[in-house]
Amino acid sequence: MRRKTLIIILAIVILGAGAGGGLYFHWLYSPRYSLHQMVLALKSKNMGNIFKYLDSKEIFNNFLEASSRDLPSSNDKERDELTRLGRSLGRKFARLMLPQLFKTYEKEIQATMEKYMATLDNKQLLGLIAAITVAQIKVEGDEAQVSIRDPKTKDDFRFHMRRQEDGVWRIVEVNYQDLKKFLKREFGA
Repeated sequence: MRRKTLIIILAIVILGAGAGGGLYFHWLYSPRYSLHQMVLALKSKNMGNIFKYLDSKEIFNNFLEASSRDLPSSNDKERDELTRLGRSLGRKFARLMLPQLFKTYEKEIQATMEKYMATLDNKQLLGLIAAITVAQIKVEGDEAQVSIRDPKTKDDFRFHMRRQEDGVWRIVEVNYQDLKKFLKREFGA
């Protein structure tokens, strides 16, 4: 009788440990975990660790591509064949130049981001932790759409994350319109 009870208790403990371990690994390789790690790195002013969760090159390329869509478009139908060909070649050339453009300005971009992030006070960091805790995250395979709501302005800040080969989720794209609002609010740009 006593041995049977011991076996049942042992089985329950093993199942509980297995379930707990599974939940831990699910959390460890989730977008929310990466976001929490970013905020902890911000809090400890460990800027190198922050960039582990940001794919700056992808964010920059996606930002430039989205901002180019914001430019007034011309009516190519009214233009001649040579003008349309020139515009098409210009677009292709710009896409080829984006990686080189990022490489040129990478250090300045990261320095500006570090400078801004270093100015965040404890109240703002606690706000970020709270926002990440309640962020809406929709995961589809190795892609995730994240939406964080600003409690003051009620504006959403949306971005896209992708799971990398090492299992870490990184931010690869920030919604251009949301970023424009943020930059205008924070920097008056």
